[in-house]
Amino acid sequence: MSTVIRAALVDMVSDAEPVARWKSTWMAVIDLKMPLSANVWEQCMERFRFMCDAIHSDIQSSEGSGASALEEIRRIEAAEIEKVEADGNAWVAHITRDKVWFEGLYEQGEGGEVSLAQYKLAVQTYVRFLADPEHKPIEVPFPER
Repeated sequence: MSTVIRAALVDMVSDAEPVARWKSTWMAVIDLKMPLSANVWEQCMERFRFMCDAIHSDIQSSEGSGASALEEIRRIEAAEIEKVEADGNAWVAHITRDKVWFEGLYEQGEGGEVSLAQYKLAVQTYVRFLADPEHKPIEVPFPER
């Protein structure tokens, strides 16, 4: 499988002030067969950008928002509820057993449909990354559906 989900710390540089640098968390679904872009935000496969942006923007910790996201997924899988509209800082994730899609709260757009299995793996990976105090990079094979 050449598609992976990767979570890591990356070095950020200010466009306005190139001497301003900091570390930031980052997550993307990457096709290992494609050349990597110099801009890490562009490395994410286009069809998964809404999902990665939504997770990255709206899950800040493994205990709080990460645990809540995993609980919502569990409830959908257990058929306790049919749909969750999980809203966060920048996105609404519309979660059902059949699919998950995303709606930006600040004109980012709507769409980016993925399967529940893909979304669950992405959330689990990012939560695991955030739970690690050293924030060691994580790379996991990512399913087609």
